[in-house]
Amino acid sequence: MGHFKKHKLAKTITSLLTLLPIVSLAAETQDSEQQEQLALEKIIVTAQKRGENLQEVPLAISVLGSKQMDRGNIQNIQDIQQSVPNLSMVTTSPFTTTINMRGIPSSPNGVFNSGTSPGMGMYVDGVVYSRATGFNQELSNIERVEVLRGPQGTLFGQNTNLGVINITTKKPSDMVEGKVKVDLGNYGLRKTNLYLTGPLIENVLAASISLFDVSRDGYVENSADGSEFSTQDRHGGRAQVRYTPTDKLTLDISAEYLKDKSIPLANKLTDYELGLGYLGLYPSGMTPEDFITDDIHEVFVNPERYFVSRENWGLDTTLSYQFDSGFEFKSITAKKVYDSTIGTDMDSTPVDIVFSTETENNEQFTQEFQILSPTDQSLRYVAGFFYLDNEAVNDQNFLSGTGIYGIPTGLPEPYPQSLNLQPGSGPINGGTLQTKSSAIFANVNYDFTQAINGFLGLRYSDVEKQMSFYQRGWETSLPGVYLLNYIDIPTTNQTLKDDFLSWTVGLNGTINDNNHVYGKVSKGYKEGGYSFRPQSLQSIGGNPLNPQMSFDREAVVSYELGLKSDLFDHRMRLNMAAFYLDYSDIQTRVIDDNGTNRVVNGPSATSQGIEAELSYRVTKQLAVNAAIGYADATFDEFENCHAIDDCTGNQLPGAAKWTNSVSVNYETTLTENWDLFAGVDYSYRGKVQSDARNLSATELGTSNLVNSQIGIVSTDGTWEVMLWTKNLLDEEIEVSKADKATSELSFSDVMYAPPRTYGVSFTYNFF
Repeated sequence: MGHFKKHKLAKTITSLLTLLPIVSLAAETQDSEQQEQLALEKIIVTAQKRGENLQEVPLAISVLGSKQMDRGNIQNIQDIQQSVPNLSMVTTSPFTTTINMRGIPSSPNGVFNSGTSPGMGMYVDGVVYSRATGFNQELSNIERVEVLRGPQGTLFGQNTNLGVINITTKKPSDMVEGKVKVDLGNYGLRKTNLYLTGPLIENVLAASISLFDVSRDGYVENSADGSEFSTQDRHGGRAQVRYTPTDKLTLDISAEYLKDKSIPLANKLTDYELGLGYLGLYPSGMTPEDFITDDIHEVFVNPERYFVSRENWGLDTTLSYQFDSGFEFKSITAKKVYDSTIGTDMDSTPVDIVFSTETENNEQFTQEFQILSPTDQSLRYVAGFFYLDNEAVNDQNFLSGTGIYGIPTGLPEPYPQSLNLQPGSGPINGGTLQTKSSAIFANVNYDFTQAINGFLGLRYSDVEKQMSFYQRGWETSLPGVYLLNYIDIPTTNQTLKDDFLSWTVGLNGTINDNNHVYGKVSKGYKEGGYSFRPQSLQSIGGNPLNPQMSFDREAVVSYELGLKSDLFDHRMRLNMAAFYLDYSDIQTRVIDDNGTNRVVNGPSATSQGIEAELSYRVTKQLAVNAAIGYADATFDEFENCHAIDDCTGNQLPGAAKWTNSVSVNYETTLTENWDLFAGVDYSYRGKVQSDARNLSATELGTSNLVNSQIGIVSTDGTWEVMLWTKNLLDEEIEVSKADKATSELSFSDVMYAPPRTYGVSFTYNFF
């Protein structure tokens, strides 16, 4: 890294470390009984494949527990970003769960692409979801969500250079207990959550079942016919059994299912210029101006072209055996299937100019073996083997409904003065991507002294991708002429092979029982792939018989220094980290002037910043949580990002530089049998760039989101009633933007996050 950036990072780290003695000197001695009542609870995480105290793990981790998720009305993965620094997430459809961590995008495309791999790992009970179409998890009866920031390639695999979201579900219990929760809210919200667990054979076999059903009307009104968009309609559940024939052997079996038929967000037309979209409207006597309104939640679109179908199911087994020597063997075997289809009206008008349908049928098998050494020795390690076999079958149709006529050719007489697109014309493409990946890994910890611990992690990965792809081009009425050069591509079969070594090395130091520091350097990778989007002649290198569609892996070297402190007699917890990420060959989406999306290996990119998380129990009744994240992620020299634009020094797309949040929660005795609780959460996100060119027209504005909760709970925990709001101030938050300058139709459009929503939750717990 350059001298200036090293100096800047060193100043940041020094500033963070100077906070420790200042805060420590302010700590006061409390009465022992009061200390115990006010002390924050110890948090156990499995970020390193075994249960450990959060404060002793040399990682930047945010943790959300079940109570925090219930009280905060956190329903799905997208909701967790409000309390995690340097994390941004947007979900506009099953295909587009866009994640950005520390300023770096997980997906280089920002749109659906079966040929890419996510850079963020999603794990549920130790099982990876290798495709982004499986990311939008329902957080129903979850024990804990851990968000690990920074490369995690040693223990979690090659496509975790941004980090990992590690979800742990509630396991079956030998005690009979359960929960019934019902949510009712505006826009017709109706949500039911059921959970039941208990023994089938006392102390040997326990089972649990979790079911959910969610329905909600849309908050976007279609003035073309009165229909609604951004509805919710999903249901599913999870059944689990835990078999413990001895105190050494545990076998967990889990089966899950999800069915989603929600209607996605619709694009709102905001601007236009003369182009294909205008010509498509002309025969009907309409202009784009007829469909532009001031109401941000009003659209004019063809409702028949918007739909979603998502069906996921899976079966996984985890076997754990504890040897007398203290070693533990673990086997995790899983089969996952997640199929998704989405339809979109691409012209944002009620006239059927251009629409799309996209499908990915995904099937994966994973097997992982682990051996964990005893924890009571100076030398401790986790080692293992991992295997993945994933097949993604993809189909995409981008078709004209009514046809587009009178497109000027610009040719002199007697050549044709115009060309036309017949109904049903447009690029159709599809194919299959088969990924086979295997790895061996080890993570070793050694106590040099009681105060200093060193760690080293290694993972060797071998990846093979076999691709099959075809395209029917965008034919016009002129023989041999294709619109936007979307030409025919005969079926092509290509293979991509790669192998690499990920590693991490560092030191973890104990200042005292309440303060820990760590420093580490890691190297991680995200595997290469293929651009599974409509392809122009230029984007494939000019030869449809030998299309150039592949891109190489990207690499990152991460430098991180962290501090973890429990202060004020364990009433305050302060965790901080400073980081510097050095990316090379970063996978980046570029958009040509004709709107062609493709993925290239850009130049190097760097991200540097800080994170701090604070939890403070002010009194027995009052608790405060806060987080601050800053990530300055920019491209280095990047002259070829576009035909005429230079992206050198531009901000990477998909994330804000600042991500800040604060929550205040209060709980007190109301009567002999009832307690009162209340909370308010605030989160801030800075401006976000939508593409590498940093166009002002597609820049997403800042957001200020306020959520609140107030309720009563019986002192025995049986009954609870809570009133809640999301987006209390009715903030207008942009989540997606497209500009006429880079649109195939020369249309600009925008999507917005939900307006103010509110409701009431009724919960009955029995145990």
